[in-house]
Amino acid sequence: MRDGTFLQGATWRESLGRYERFVHEHGAGRVLLLELGVGEMTPGIITLPFWSMAAKLPDAHLLSVNISGDSAPLQLGSKAEAIQADLGALLSAARVGDGA
Repeated sequence: MRDGTFLQGATWRESLGRYERFVHEHGAGRVLLLELGVGEMTPGIITLPFWSMAAKLPDAHLLSVNISGDSAPLQLGSKAEAIQADLGALLSAARVGDGA
């Protein structure tokens, strides 16, 4: 059973503060949001906030890499792209220059 600290304990609150400072300091500039291997179990923690930030910030773009092949949200238009790939294989190929 989940309690009041599930995913939103002290560590999460500290991370939220860093996230909010980042948005305040860099939100007017170019921002690339990388959603790497995020599952579907907790969309309110990563996915939905990233979609919201990509929509709100003037020059933000979202790149999602996931093995399940989830598509980028249509409402973000050209501000979002989804790649269906095994993240481990993709990073390994990038590391050795295989051009995956």
